[in-house]
Amino acid sequence: MVKDARSREVGRTTVGAIAETSAILMTGLEGYGRMLLNLHTPIRQRSSLLAAAAGLAIAVWAGHAIAPAHAQDARGTVAVLFDSSGSMWGNLPGGGAKFEVANAALLKALPSPQARIKTGLMVFGPGCTRVTTNAAPAVRPASETLSALTSLNPRSKGPIAAALEQSLGLFEEGKPASLVLVADGPDNCRQDPCAAAEKIASARPDLKVHIIGLGMSRPEPTLACVSKLTKGQFVTVATAQEAEPAAQKILKLAMLDMQGKAKQRVSEKPKKGVRKRPKYDPNGPPQLVLSASLGAPKKGEDLGKPVRWRVFKSATAPSIEAVPMLDVLEPQFSVPMASGDYWVKAALGRARFEGPAKIGKKGPAFFKVKFDAGLLKVTIDGDEGGAGDVPAMVTIRRAADTPEGKTGTPVIINPYRSAELILPAGQYDVHAESGPVTAKQLVSVETGATKTVNLNLRTGQLALAADTGLGNAVAGQFEFTVAVDDPDSPGGRRVVARSASQQPVFQLVAGTYYTEATLGLAKASGRIALGAGRSLSQVLKLDAARIKVQANIPPDQRRRPRPVVYRLYSVSPSKVVARSSKAAPEFIVSPGRYRVVADIGSRNVQSSQELTLGAREDAEVTLNVEAGDIKLRVVDVDGRPQTAQFWEVFNDNGFIWRTQKLTPRALLAPGRYQVRSETRNGLVEGQFAVAAGETKTVELRVQQR
Repeated sequence: MVKDARSREVGRTTVGAIAETSAILMTGLEGYGRMLLNLHTPIRQRSSLLAAAAGLAIAVWAGHAIAPAHAQDARGTVAVLFDSSGSMWGNLPGGGAKFEVANAALLKALPSPQARIKTGLMVFGPGCTRVTTNAAPAVRPASETLSALTSLNPRSKGPIAAALEQSLGLFEEGKPASLVLVADGPDNCRQDPCAAAEKIASARPDLKVHIIGLGMSRPEPTLACVSKLTKGQFVTVATAQEAEPAAQKILKLAMLDMQGKAKQRVSEKPKKGVRKRPKYDPNGPPQLVLSASLGAPKKGEDLGKPVRWRVFKSATAPSIEAVPMLDVLEPQFSVPMASGDYWVKAALGRARFEGPAKIGKKGPAFFKVKFDAGLLKVTIDGDEGGAGDVPAMVTIRRAADTPEGKTGTPVIINPYRSAELILPAGQYDVHAESGPVTAKQLVSVETGATKTVNLNLRTGQLALAADTGLGNAVAGQFEFTVAVDDPDSPGGRRVVARSASQQPVFQLVAGTYYTEATLGLAKASGRIALGAGRSLSQVLKLDAARIKVQANIPPDQRRRPRPVVYRLYSVSPSKVVARSSKAAPEFIVSPGRYRVVADIGSRNVQSSQELTLGAREDAEVTLNVEAGDIKLRVVDVDGRPQTAQFWEVFNDNGFIWRTQKLTPRALLAPGRYQVRSETRNGLVEGQFAVAAGETKTVELRVQQR
């Protein structure tokens, strides 16, 4: 009986394992079964095919120990783009840090290895140049894919646009794929995620970008376009409790993306110079024919640029939240549509056009768009060993948006050394930057025309040095600056380079520059024209003078540290131009008249001297200290020391010194003083006089009570 019971138990366990494993495998074969059922075959044949599918599931299970699920061919790829900017440390209401809550939600939502879906992880940030593939796509447990998030330390900025562009390298050509972006705000690296999404939609029309927006009550506008352009979904997560349901929803959508093969492009790329017209039947059913051009098209001209077409079932302009019934990225195409009133929106680069379209009961309805825009081709001309070795950035602003003294919002920020851009007709400021080298040009874009702009970042070499005539003792203490004319900067000039090197060498774009060398209070300025590929040097000669200062402290006082503060005044106008607490400071100044003051100790001991200096003149100033060394104490009538609560010292000009020391000591200028001390027996007052170089003890006697 025991044996039979055990046999039944083992049998139940084995059957249960088979059933569970078969269910898992049948889930993996769901797409295959659905394909079989959708075939136009007789019912009896469908039954046979389903039986074959079930048999295949059991056969696969039988070989499971030899060929595990994650070793089989993957059905597709789901990659996660994860934000590592500093704001991800912020807490979600009801939970912990955003990146920790998101990690926990993704761990539960990512597909298991049995689903035969490759999963990968790419982290963007910290900083605008870092995009890291932490886990290349593979069939693996979610914990292995997301392992890098357990030690994540978000900080700095997050380059969403750059991450979107680089994510295309994660996916296999022709295999189903889906991208999940996890972020808590817009791209803060001055790049355009919408432009990156347009590139994704053009290169991989089948690739959807789904977004989980952390800490958001509504989709962030500059990210919402990413999901719309790629036909993905945007789910917001306002609290920690919403994170897991949001992740589950997004990953279910991503899994649905795995059901079909990667779609082919809607139309083939036409041959150069040949305009491929959309096909339509003049006598056929109602259809919408869309075409576009830059201005008035020329005969046989091919636009050659994909236009984003969105068609709404509305006779008037739809709201921003409205969902289009058709969203296509093609230069031109035709599509069957029911008769009625529609609204069409077209976008090409930064150019926009929209309007009503009416489709009749028969034949084509033509909607032709003439964009009031032109093509701007921008190239950056660099040179080897100079700006050409440094990544370049092109910023384009509307000239009308940049009034004097202000900087307008960029229309486009392009991180490439060459680009072709569609822009609405108008004037633009095109600014190129490569390291410390910049170039700027005002460009007029005309409708239907192509404008080519070559920004010259070819450089020359400028070496600077300075000469004071004061010897090598001050070499290496210079500060050099190089500036250019800029009406938008304070003073009309903008500093483009700075160095504290003794003989700096600057790599600069060809142009005219203003140079300056500063040493202490002395300055020298120059101007130089630098040509591309040239090497120039310039020596700036400073009309400088030097003052060496020291204080003559009595020998018996030098052993005790007393702070000496030197101040240098210009005489006309009288103001402090430099100060130092060194024992023997040196001041580099321009020729002129000055007064040197030394404050010794923290009392009223002071010495000063005026002097006039010429160019390249050395002067040594010794300030004589005239002071007496005073020690204060309180005694009783028998001369025994008493405890003092505090001391105050005055002269005819007012308060001089206050201290809580029992027996204080200090340097005081020669003269007469009043002193008082608060003791346990009451207030004690007295007077004393001190002469230069004198050392004395001043005692106040208290009467016993």
